[in-house]
Amino acid sequence: MPIDRRDFLKFALGGALGTVVSPLPWVSMDEVAKWSQRWAPVPEKGDPAYLTSTCKLCPGGCGIRVRVIQKERAVKIDGNPHHPVNRGGLCPIGLAGLQYLYHEDNRVKNPFKRSGARGEGKWKSISWDEALAQVFSKLQELREKNLAQTLAFLDGEGAGSQAELVKRFLTAFGTPNLIRPFQLQDLEEALTQSVHGQRAGLSYDLPNAQYVLSFGCALLDGWGNPAWVAQAYQGWRGDASKGRAKVVQIEPLASTTASLADDWVAVKPGTEGILALGLAQVMMEKDWYKKDLVQSRTTGLADLKELLKSQYTPEKVAKETEVSVETIVNLAKEFASAKQPVALWGRGKGESPIPFFEAQAVHLLNILAGSLNRPGGVYLQPEYRTSIEKALSQPRVDGALSAQYPLTGQRMSSFFEQATLQKPYPVKMLMIHEANPAFHLSPKLFRKALDQIALVVSFSSFMDETTQMADLVLPVPTFLERWDDQVNCQGVPYPVYGLVKPLLPPLFDTKSLGEVLLHLAKKAGGNIQAALPFENMEGVIKQTAKRFYDSKKGRLADGPIPESGKPASASFESFEKFWNQLVSLGTWYDLENKGAEAKGKWDLRPATFIAAAPKPAPSSKEYPLWLIPQSLLLLRSDQWANPPFLTKYLGEETLVKDRLVVQIHPKTAGSLALYEGQLIEIESGRGKIRAQVSLFEGARPNCLFVPLGLGHTAFDPTLKDRGTNPYPMLDAEVDPLTGLPVAWATRVKISKV
Repeated sequence: MPIDRRDFLKFALGGALGTVVSPLPWVSMDEVAKWSQRWAPVPEKGDPAYLTSTCKLCPGGCGIRVRVIQKERAVKIDGNPHHPVNRGGLCPIGLAGLQYLYHEDNRVKNPFKRSGARGEGKWKSISWDEALAQVFSKLQELREKNLAQTLAFLDGEGAGSQAELVKRFLTAFGTPNLIRPFQLQDLEEALTQSVHGQRAGLSYDLPNAQYVLSFGCALLDGWGNPAWVAQAYQGWRGDASKGRAKVVQIEPLASTTASLADDWVAVKPGTEGILALGLAQVMMEKDWYKKDLVQSRTTGLADLKELLKSQYTPEKVAKETEVSVETIVNLAKEFASAKQPVALWGRGKGESPIPFFEAQAVHLLNILAGSLNRPGGVYLQPEYRTSIEKALSQPRVDGALSAQYPLTGQRMSSFFEQATLQKPYPVKMLMIHEANPAFHLSPKLFRKALDQIALVVSFSSFMDETTQMADLVLPVPTFLERWDDQVNCQGVPYPVYGLVKPLLPPLFDTKSLGEVLLHLAKKAGGNIQAALPFENMEGVIKQTAKRFYDSKKGRLADGPIPESGKPASASFESFEKFWNQLVSLGTWYDLENKGAEAKGKWDLRPATFIAAAPKPAPSSKEYPLWLIPQSLLLLRSDQWANPPFLTKYLGEETLVKDRLVVQIHPKTAGSLALYEGQLIEIESGRGKIRAQVSLFEGARPNCLFVPLGLGHTAFDPTLKDRGTNPYPMLDAEVDPLTGLPVAWATRVKISKV
């Protein structure tokens, strides 16, 4: 029987939320396997082995333990109980990892070459030798014609040793155009560069936080590392007599997180940053902030205080946000007086950009509360990820790291816009790795851009929407069949290095992206080969691991995580011994390292707040409603397809048969003469979608809440043509400071079908 949101909330702690806390959330994974009809049969005979690795299905980087029979058949994935982050827990996506491995209906099994028009679906099977020869020929042509900069690479992974290999290859080749879909770290790095003078990621000591103020973060629906957050939530729900933490969720919908928080503040869409500055104004006006610390560590405090006093008083903020003055003052007082408070930003799972103004406003609360680089607070993680070399003479097509947008390292949507216009120069060749821009961008824009590009090469495990539009398809193995790694776990305040190793021989005729690049570099010779001097990907990963060996710090995941005292160090007798243990155990970590203090004073001058301040949203007679995207734990909204059994598990508030469902408040529905289950058409200035109405009192009036991740035109029958894709109709506005497209709330109108 389908499970709706109301049922979900009743069993969340013991059911869906339990997936990220306990190693085995459902009654029997074997039953789930048979039900989904996407699991490989278990051999009748053979000794089982439990092999450790790292999940690569999201930036969380959880440790996994895979049960393998006869060293040839994987039958189950659990969380690694010795991993320092997920500690045996695993989210539903990770538990479904074998469905990606054994998804034979949709995996690309060998190289293909397009034989018809782009997108027509006509392919010719070719050998790897022929495929690589065609790729090398085009690369050689570009270099010979002095057009190296016209090569672009879109890397959906974007972090780890393989991503570093991509960067090395492109830099040696002579192109600055390494592009990546948006990740939360992009905005974190822009923020820390602006405020702290260095590009760094942010991480959070959630287990020790005593007051959590979340501005739209889907904490229990996949934000950050799902296992890390869920375990922290269990601690927050502890005994009140022992200092139980308080959780406040600020967003327009009574989501899973909002429903399980202590307080829910139904803010007006798009005004979260204004509300954060309202709290900051109260804290400064009433001296409810760490005055001595902030005054000694910052510049521009007096000017900031003057701006807040003139424009962000509780009365003015209440009018903009539709949150009462009393609530604003109470939130400011609670946050300021809490022992270890932390404020979080990144709406949904953090999969889409938010205004720089909002991120900076929420970060300001942490600074005022003295929560930066403190237990229970937010930590800076320098060198979270290095950015593309800026020494190359040619500008990037996407305009990132330019004079106009010096804070932003990635602007994928801008890349396709500029490629369409052939500015600042044409793109002659585009290589795409595990990314699906055809799903996230306007189909019209994507097709126009590809019309200007002579050769499109897709490295993909699946025939997704983007791969269907390529000229060459080079199949890559899944994370269970290749050498790879994961540097750090998203949002976790200490270094973690997760090894990814081939647990099974490749099922099909696939090659990893890294192995392809090493082949091309060796064939090219010269400076390209010198930049990639490795025999294979195992050698690449081994060099990365040596950095941790050379640090002589941390430990390997060879036993339970120490709860107190200094943890035992890893064995540093020799690198070979260290490497062999890492291959066996899967993870290195250092609990003693929790980030570093920023150099110099923190810049709180209000210039960026003034430059990026949101304009009041005008009322619209033509488009009177707001369409708000919604992130779900059981529904992927990134470049990966949703696993079949999770799609089947979606409730009736998300998907009914093949129809997308949007949630709307009963009063709003009544004013529009809508009823439960009615089919409607939703129209914005960019496009239209159809959906079915679900009445929910937890929805803010005059808003429609739409789940992200449905509406694929590719993959298997459990996902293809089910629901509708809202991404192309979202009204994106370019943030004035970062240049990122912010598309979280969109003005719409509806009509009955």
